[in-house]
Amino acid sequence: MPTSNDALTPVFMPALGSLLIHAEDIKGSPLSNSEVLRIRDSAICIMMQVSDAQKLAETRGVDIDPENCWHDWQNLRAELGRTPALPPGPRFNQLHDSDLELQKSVRGAQSSLHELRKLIVASKESGAMPLIKTRLVDGDAKAFMWLSNVHEMDGGFSGELFEVPSNFENYQPGDRLEVPDGSILDWMVNDQGNLYGGYSIRLIRSRKPADEQAQYDDYIGVTNYMPLGPSD
Repeated sequence: MPTSNDALTPVFMPALGSLLIHAEDIKGSPLSNSEVLRIRDSAICIMMQVSDAQKLAETRGVDIDPENCWHDWQNLRAELGRTPALPPGPRFNQLHDSDLELQKSVRGAQSSLHELRKLIVASKESGAMPLIKTRLVDGDAKAFMWLSNVHEMDGGFSGELFEVPSNFENYQPGDRLEVPDGSILDWMVNDQGNLYGGYSIRLIRSRKPADEQAQYDDYIGVTNYMPLGPSD
């Protein structure tokens, strides 16, 4: 397991945002989703230690997240006043595999799946909606996705996609996927504002400024974070 000092992360050289600005200036009209992804996939990346990448971001600014490329690009275009404005769509990945705290949250979620199984049974009476998160891959596209309408199965769970990134060609909202225990990245049950589980949600929230945390709670419909059970 890498430490926080030697973990590596990909960094675009030059910045991906700069490449997209240059490409759109040459085209003279907004880039399409496929053009944005093609530029991303052909751009040069170098691997840097996380601490060095953070220092670089302090000098040149935070770059576009390649796993949320279309979303972040449209937000950058809006900041620059570029028209016409295009809908950015949802931001599917707010955390990354190389994130050590994310890795810890995944271990916590997987070690507490017995709690999720109990809550699924209880939800049949309470009406609460269990969700599971997994990694979805479609060719070169990948995203962390929440699945709803969750059912327990032998050695795992099944759930339905309720939203799909625009660059995913082989999945549609409503598709039911089977996810083994080892591929569960997080789980949550929101019972009338009481959140059980939600390890990655708590991590994302903890990284937001204090004045934005209440807004985040309203957005996800949580009024109370229930205590987490002991994890391995």
